[in-house]
Amino acid sequence: MQITPVVEMLTPAGLGLPSLRALIPNEDNYSVLLLQPRGQIDASTAGVRHQDGDLAGRQFRGFLDEARRTNADLTVTPEYSMPWATLVEVLKIGHTPKQGALWALGCESIKYGDLAAMKQDLDPHATMLYEPLQADPQRFVDPLAYVFVAPPAIGNDPGKVVLLVQFKTCPMGDNDHFEINALQRGTRIYQFGGTANSLRLVSLICSDALEFLDAQAAAVYDRTLVLHIQLNPKPRQDQYRQYRSRLMRFGGDSTEIICLNWAKDVFEGCGAQTRCWNNISGSAWYLRPDKFDDRDRTLTVNHQRGLYYTWLLSLRSHVLFFNYEPASYLLTATKVAHIGVSASLSRRRGPQLTATRIWDEGTSAWIDHMAPADGFSLVVAECGDAQHEIKRLADGNPFDAERVLALCAGKIGHSDSWYTLRHLDSCGIEASEVIRRITFCQDTDHEARDFRITRLRTCGRLWEILKTEASLPPALADLKAGFRFEWTLSSPHQNVISAQGRRSTVIYMGEDSNESQIEAVGKRAAEYLHRTSVNPNQSIEARQRLHVWYRNIKGDIALFDGARYLKYDDPRSASEFDIARTT
Repeated sequence: MQITPVVEMLTPAGLGLPSLRALIPNEDNYSVLLLQPRGQIDASTAGVRHQDGDLAGRQFRGFLDEARRTNADLTVTPEYSMPWATLVEVLKIGHTPKQGALWALGCESIKYGDLAAMKQDLDPHATMLYEPLQADPQRFVDPLAYVFVAPPAIGNDPGKVVLLVQFKTCPMGDNDHFEINALQRGTRIYQFGGTANSLRLVSLICSDALEFLDAQAAAVYDRTLVLHIQLNPKPRQDQYRQYRSRLMRFGGDSTEIICLNWAKDVFEGCGAQTRCWNNISGSAWYLRPDKFDDRDRTLTVNHQRGLYYTWLLSLRSHVLFFNYEPASYLLTATKVAHIGVSASLSRRRGPQLTATRIWDEGTSAWIDHMAPADGFSLVVAECGDAQHEIKRLADGNPFDAERVLALCAGKIGHSDSWYTLRHLDSCGIEASEVIRRITFCQDTDHEARDFRITRLRTCGRLWEILKTEASLPPALADLKAGFRFEWTLSSPHQNVISAQGRRSTVIYMGEDSNESQIEAVGKRAAEYLHRTSVNPNQSIEARQRLHVWYRNIKGDIALFDGARYLKYDDPRSASEFDIARTT
């Protein structure tokens, strides 16, 4: 794998470097248009292509029309997806990217020898460039087509449309050695930008990631946007993920990665056999700017449009996953780095999803999809009678629902900022990238499924306790007149409010915690309440309205030390962990 500056391909053709808007390191935002197509493909020794060529042609032609209509600065399709016939047709009629825009299109496979005829056919319309290889009629190439306008190297003539083709360098591993036997490999990864006045962009084609090692990461990580286009049944497989660790381990915050896969549940035909991969999509945007916009209102809008927030613990990075369903996504994003921009303007807030569109066969067009399903409505019934309350919260702010659910289960960590998105346990993802978000429920991994069900059922059992008058201690007698779940930043450690407007902290620890664990959670919650109280009286009242239930060894619902803060001779107005006294 050689990282080759694009200028090395353009100069012999008499062309200069394009000035791509996405790579200008100023404060201007840029637009990104992504396609996550439905997968119905044929794979054979002849290559990989759509089963229904007519449908694919209409969908991808419509997508490129969207790229022109929106004047997107960066347009991307995943591996093996763009039909060559569609791209050639569009270029011939002059529907090309505008000056400063870049199309990065993963195309259907093609025999290397067929590119020469295509190059000649396109010559009046575009300059086609690609790495010289020895033609092998028994193998196909896996191509990424960059389309852009390049200026002449000398003079002021109008720019020329360029079609620069990059080939996959490393085959995918599979039991049948499909690409090992059938793929003709390239050797070059092209790099756009990288001059003193521009950022950089490079692309990996699926299993290219396996050969993207330390040397490559060190060469390109700084101020670089990395595109990783895939047709991948296991996009978070351990070896595929390692390139992200290599890129993100360096200091600084100016590396971003856009992973773009096909939609979930790809159907692959091979001969007379068709099988469903039962795959997730895993398309995501990875970044870690110091001024990332993690406000609830910003991320809630993203969520409602189909872009879901997580925090990758091992790389200390923000990861926003796209809805797994087939769709196109139009985003506005801040540049991967700012150079020479005043501090007051340099706010790299991350990507904002502005439009999600789905294919409408009736009109043969991409149409707005106002509320992509996040899957929560299919699992919220696990809350039992609490489901309507939790759904109400999630509809307004999905993070509030997850905070209430965490507090109901006593999952409040070891910091009084447990509710911030970097600490909220359901927002965190480990190196495996299994998504435990409760209000985004498309991850089919058993760990994600078990986490969601357990958290929801815990809330449902707590609701039953609160609705049983005999279970309520005197301090919570007002809940008999009615209550609702609520989370607010001004009272972050309380999850219930009565009809009279009094707040409480209620927790159900279930049957999987011992007495010391239950006591630890109770003391921790009490300490958090104490720290956020404005005066001793408020501290005492808040802790008197803290109650922790559990199921004891006999199987009965029990209240843990319910009178702990009601003793008049020990009002406990000090910290729970005050070393000057014993607890």
